Amino acid sequence: MRIYSLIFFIAMLLQGCGIPQSPDEFDKTPEAEFLKATVNRLVSNEHTAIESMMDPRVQQSDIKQALEQLRSLVPVGAPTHLEPVAWNFVKTASTMSGSGGSRSANVAIEYTYPGPKWVVASASLSGEPGQFRIVSFNVEPIAAPLSKLNAFTLKGKSAAHYLFVLLPTITCIISVYAFVRCLRTKGLKRKWLWSLFTLVGVGAFSMNWTNGAIFMNILHFNFLSATYMRSGWIGPWVITFSIPVGALVFLWKHRITATPALEVA
Repeated sequence: MRIYSLIFFIAMLLQGCGIPQSPDEFDKTPEAEFLKATVNRLVSNEHTAIESMMDPRVQQSDIKQALEQLRSLVPVGAPTHLEPVAWNFVKTASTMSGSGGSRSANVAIEYTYPGPKWVVASASLSGEPGQFRIVSFNVEPIAAPLSKLNAFTLKGKSAAHYLFVLLPTITCIISVYAFVRCLRTKGLKRKWLWSLFTLVGVGAFSMNWTNGAIFMNILHFNFLSATYMRSGWIGPWVITFSIPVGALVFLWKHRITATPALEVA
């Protein structure tokens, strides 16, 4: 019952933060509506209107030429389907000096055109809804739907991909084993601290499952020493494992030593 209460609480928290939970909710966000309107202006060659909405901080002398190049990347015809790709925003609070806070957002949509052909339109926006300014705007053709390109599959993957499936599994098992053993250890002082410590992994070794890119962050802490997550709704999966330092320290400190056999004369 507790786990269902936790899931409900997290869902309510996400809802309270305004994060769209479905494609329909995504379509109704100001950022998605603004991006779709911008793409429509691009297709209609209303480049001056787009240029007028650029953030003043953007320093680019050839915006019209850049927009014309983007327009050439959009397939002919009306799109047959739109798929949400990514959505997030960051809002900073006002400073002590009295200046107001700021809001920035990122949004991306996959367009399907007859053919079929696909492009991903994305934008970085500044300002509040209704007063958006364009920090960046891009249209990128793709060879297939992102749901297919970023699918979690073992077909055609390298040995490094298989290694990144195996290692997070091992590190997670070590953490869980140490955690359970900690809870079952009798007479252990500060057991609740030790139990939490067994779940802590240090460092992050991550792989982008789609392109195989590997990156590392040594200043990272992770529970259960493994995570599987993706960017947005149909973004690439990222697999991460950490060194289960807490579990290894506990298992070493409380290792079971074999009792030597008695010799019979």
